[in-house]
Amino acid sequence: MSPKTLRFGLWALLVVLMGALLGSLVWLVGRYEQSRYENQLDISASDLAHDISTKLVRNAQRLNVLLDSETPNWSWTARQLLEEHPEIFRVERRDAALRTETSANSLYLRQASTNGVFHILGRQNFQSEVTAACALAARSQEAAYSVSYFIPQSNGIGYEVTDMCLPRIENKHVTGYLVVTYSLNGILKEWGEAATRQNQEVSFVAADGSRLAVMGKVTRSGHRVTAKTLLNLQGITLLLRLEIWRSAPYWLANTPTALVLLLVTALTGVLWLLYRDTRKRLRAEASLAKEIIQQRKAEEMSRQSLERLQKSARLATLGEMASMLSHELNQPLAAIASYASGGLNVLATEADKTQIKVALERIAAQSERAGLVIKSVHDFVRRREAEHSAVAPQTLLDDVLPLLGLLAKQMDIALDLQVAPHLPPVWCDKTLVEQVIINLARNGMQAMGVQAAKAPSLDASLRVLTLKAHQDATSDGKYVAFDVHDQGSGLTQDVQDKLFTPFFTTKTEGMGLGLSLCRTVIEQHGSSLTYTTQTQAPHTGTTFSFKLMTAHAILT
Repeated sequence: MSPKTLRFGLWALLVVLMGALLGSLVWLVGRYEQSRYENQLDISASDLAHDISTKLVRNAQRLNVLLDSETPNWSWTARQLLEEHPEIFRVERRDAALRTETSANSLYLRQASTNGVFHILGRQNFQSEVTAACALAARSQEAAYSVSYFIPQSNGIGYEVTDMCLPRIENKHVTGYLVVTYSLNGILKEWGEAATRQNQEVSFVAADGSRLAVMGKVTRSGHRVTAKTLLNLQGITLLLRLEIWRSAPYWLANTPTALVLLLVTALTGVLWLLYRDTRKRLRAEASLAKEIIQQRKAEEMSRQSLERLQKSARLATLGEMASMLSHELNQPLAAIASYASGGLNVLATEADKTQIKVALERIAAQSERAGLVIKSVHDFVRRREAEHSAVAPQTLLDDVLPLLGLLAKQMDIALDLQVAPHLPPVWCDKTLVEQVIINLARNGMQAMGVQAAKAPSLDASLRVLTLKAHQDATSDGKYVAFDVHDQGSGLTQDVQDKLFTPFFTTKTEGMGLGLSLCRTVIEQHGSSLTYTTQTQAPHTGTTFSFKLMTAHAILT
């Protein structure tokens, strides 16, 4: 066998296999679509049967009001219920012997006779069905239904109906009945409307296959799909059937199926193109390998450049850290020097161990504070998470009071600490927030010191620095507000315009970082640093304020 013949035979075999595969796929898709559609129709039939059963039970509960012989305006109440339920033809109230006491007919049936739908044969001709239903209702003491029967009409048509019998129970004895005549067509019309809108035919079917009632018109062409389910009522079992005709073949039932068939057909062409594209792919892979090598070289150069930039950024950060450390450590180191000097003075005058102990404890506390400041600045430069915890507002102010008291005593300034009772703990970095309070208080004292130097005759009672902690009235208890108020000369407009600018200062020995750092710390706590100032006598001064969220609001 020649290679050409072998190659032709292999291609012919491939075509045959593809044809068999395509035919099998079409058949399987058709079977799947048919079973899927039949399952959907079965679910719809079951849902409709359950819906009808539920509404019949609900109607029986509403019709209980007509059982009471003392019901005022019985006829009016019955007519109102019949108007709301077109599926009911007639309502009768009967005594224990099944004698009719009173009745009401549907307003939708314009019959001259008082018998309504029974105007031709009369109600007595269907007494056996009522008797059987009411006997069953008396035994079970709940609603029961009669077998369905046909009522002819004068226009040559008729209605298939069933009677529901409700017993009236008094002292465990049946004292009367309520007989309700339902139209099977009316039930389908009122409660099967959703199915008929979907081009489905809904019907009740007898045991012999004859249709008792039917609703909906369908086009009878193509393939018929039917779903059946039982409607089980006490005394009667009806077969509910849903039917629909489908003209389109199942294997074209939806777009995904058509796409699958198209893809299978295209597979043959793909196989033919596979060999030709293989050589192009190999050439493309070789070209891509070269591009990848070049890209990796470029990425390596970019990574090295990025590392150099990061190194430069770290060097710049180290410079900023040096300035921050110098500024933040100035206060605890000054306190350490003051306490050490005071301790030496005590040793030179008298050996009071208590005072020396206090001085050493203060030195140790301020040394620890300096270490915490260094750690906080170090963590800030490394962009690590701050160490937040729940801290009482009173504790925040009490811990900074010794240092502030020393500064205030040196500058002849009184401290006024105002902490509202029962304040909840706040969630913050304790060291950083204490440093903010110290910076703001120190600035306020220096502002009052400058004012005293300009006006030596100023009343000493006006030189008071107020530290205040209170509940923020605008946040529903979620924030605690802190205020630092001085009685200095206030801030001019030029100073206000540059107040938070880094390295801007009005002091000869200042670095201009205090307020900028304070604002950064408060913003990291989710708040803002604000101020109000007054430059007109007699009430001059500046108040710096910020808020901290309570620990309860954070943790819940």
